[in-house]
Amino acid sequence: MAVKQNGVLACFTPTVTPYVNLTTASGATVTPNGYNFYTCPSATMVSGKLFINNATGGAVTVDVAIVSQTQAIQLTAASGQSPAGTAFSDYSFGAYTTSVQADVANLGGTSTFAPGETLSWTNSGLPAAYQSATAIIEYWDSSNTRLWLRNMSHPLGFELSGDTNFTSSGGGTCSAGPTYAGTGGTAGWSGFVKHYDSRRGVIYFNNYEFKNNLDYSVLGQPSEVREVTGNIPNRSFGNENRPVATTQTRYAAAGNTTPTTEFIDATGKNLLIASVSDTVAEQFILKGQSISDNSTYELTGLVLGASQSLYITSSAAVSATLIGFEETAEVAS
Repeated sequence: MAVKQNGVLACFTPTVTPYVNLTTASGATVTPNGYNFYTCPSATMVSGKLFINNATGGAVTVDVAIVSQTQAIQLTAASGQSPAGTAFSDYSFGAYTTSVQADVANLGGTSTFAPGETLSWTNSGLPAAYQSATAIIEYWDSSNTRLWLRNMSHPLGFELSGDTNFTSSGGGTCSAGPTYAGTGGTAGWSGFVKHYDSRRGVIYFNNYEFKNNLDYSVLGQPSEVREVTGNIPNRSFGNENRPVATTQTRYAAAGNTTPTTEFIDATGKNLLIASVSDTVAEQFILKGQSISDNSTYELTGLVLGASQSLYITSSAAVSATLIGFEETAEVAS
């Protein structure tokens, strides 16, 4: 169990505090208006208050939410899916979902690919540390020879320059590249499904490529806490994110394309998405709060449970500081 933190738990300044990911150019950063800047670790509860200081030179407005996802993904209406469904309740999700897919050919070895197996290949076009690429198989669509994968070691793993052979830890092999018509792969996204709202068709998604004070690639594991000392800058300014978008690049020898992003459900249905947002309306605890210049707004009485996050957004560079206590909480047996 990670060491509990007290005092300043996290800091964030909209439009200033940066994040990076494995696709941002060297030296480049992204400075978002909004971010989940603190997540309560596993087996933990947090009590505290949020200070929002405005020294921007004019009045600003701020929104604050408590969320359980990095993004909320809205599916396209069931009638617009292929094949068409009748309702969002036609779909179901397990622990994970992904939009990372690879159309392959030249099946060999066992010619089978099972969920949970590791797929390995070499991509010499990536930085040296990532050329030995891996991913975990989430679903094998044998009728279309399509692999759905999660936990990519690098999101551009399928940006390949020639024929490439893939090997599964279960003994299956396959290939993709110019020699194999129709093959290709996407620079998609994968992660945990916190919840699927089957009434509204919303996936509450926790992105494998997200970091704040926690590392979401190991969410729920002892190593999820990135910083176990009082190093507040490291805890607050090590953010990483590659947000889900409504289109994704598909790399193929026949030419790269940008199709609509589609995620897979637990039964293998390929589901188009319509929109992506950081929050949904019910999650806000502060909306459109005006803060005058040279003043501090205090949001008191905050309590967070395990995996609940504090999200703030503003178009102005206000300074948000969460001060509180992390305490050990009971875990359901």
